[in-house]
Amino acid sequence: MAVAVIFGCASAASGTSATHRSGSLLTDEEIAAAHADITTAYDAVARLRPNWLAAHGASAYATVFLDGQKYADGDLSSLRTIEAYHIARIRYYDMTQAGARFGLQAGDAGAIEVTTKTK
Repeated sequence: MAVAVIFGCASAASGTSATHRSGSLLTDEEIAAAHADITTAYDAVARLRPNWLAAHGASAYATVFLDGQKYADGDLSSLRTIEAYHIARIRYYDMTQAGARFGLQAGDAGAIEVTTKTK
């Protein structure tokens, strides 16, 4: 009987709907679950993945891309102009991944790519 109880608890725990947080991906579902105080892409990243906003290397910051294109000047502050409800996902690329994905435009500190929802 003790074995049945242990297996019952194990399967109940594995059946929970806890979502797995990815260190390099932020989804619209996770943004929505964080509630209404997140109004822009910057707010979402600052609250849910603050390490993406930190300097990498000698005061170099990630470059921002929107739907595959360098956004504005690529500065992190440009994330403040993207409304959270338009976001499908935000992905962080380290320096190597960013260079492979975006080439020289990515700079030397990684990249944050915002993908918007299609209409």
